[in-house]
Amino acid sequence: MEDYLDISGTRINVRIEELPVMQLRFYEENPRVYTILRSNGGTPGQDEIEEHMLSMDHVKTLRQSIKKVGLIDPLIVRDGDFVVLEGNSRLAAYRKLVKEDPIKWGKIKCKILPKDIEQSTVLTILGQYHIVGRKDWSPFEQAGFLVRGLEATKVKIEEFAKSLGLSAANAKKCVEVYEYMKEQNDLNPARWSYYEEFLKNRAIKNVVKDNPELEEKVIEDIKTGKIHEASDIRKLGDIAKSKSKVGKKVLAQYQEGKVSLDKAYEHVKETGMLDEDLLRMKKFKEFINDSDLEEKFSDISEDLKNKLQYEIKAILKRLQVIQTKLK
Repeated sequence: MEDYLDISGTRINVRIEELPVMQLRFYEENPRVYTILRSNGGTPGQDEIEEHMLSMDHVKTLRQSIKKVGLIDPLIVRDGDFVVLEGNSRLAAYRKLVKEDPIKWGKIKCKILPKDIEQSTVLTILGQYHIVGRKDWSPFEQAGFLVRGLEATKVKIEEFAKSLGLSAANAKKCVEVYEYMKEQNDLNPARWSYYEEFLKNRAIKNVVKDNPELEEKVIEDIKTGKIHEASDIRKLGDIAKSKSKVGKKVLAQYQEGKVSLDKAYEHVKETGMLDEDLLRMKKFKEFINDSDLEEKFSDISEDLKNKLQYEIKAILKRLQVIQTKLK
């Protein structure tokens, strides 16, 4: 039976057949297992991939679902080598079912791609299924896929992201976090959100810019589990954002290992330096204390000067009310 796939506006002819389950091969570049099974530097074998896939909870759930309602989506297979490019979890579930009943589960419905299909097209298919489609790959798996796709295609990230239907900004963020994890020699998928939070927090970025020892301490605590949750990384950002003497002191104590991040955060919190209203007021003070502000205001139109005068009078009046309330 003939059919086609519509990939980024390109029509790719496929044929639909039922193929023997044991004839099909797992995709060695499958993001679900790529990092874990290549941690020793080698290429995983088919048996190793199958064993790992069968240990995953979603495959166990999928196997039970297939037993009850059957296969919903056919596998996408490359002709010639019969590698399953899309549907490795379903293949693993079927491999288990075949052992239970080889007659009933011995064949599986597949969409067969041409054997000479380009790798860039394969990557686009996978990206549209798992990144902009149902998004069942974790952020770590998606990022790994993007990095390897960029290496394989040698195209600019903007072009590759566009072919997947992904924004260049999101693609760059994913790649940045993944590359940072590689740099820290920590490709543990469970710690993706820790590093993502660490890199996106501006206050943290500012405080570690001139203090690599603090950065090393945080990374060590992430790896060893001393930082228990990704949300705890925000505590470091809150301490840095306070820009207080107490904050600088406890950060130094944390860096030296004298206090935990939790203890450092609680100590600063007790001083009231993490209060949102106080932080907003301090930010406003920084704005009006900017030495360049007076110079900016010296060369503006009379109309703008009048508007600024009006706003300043309103602010001063309001500040007097607030100051009275605080007495």
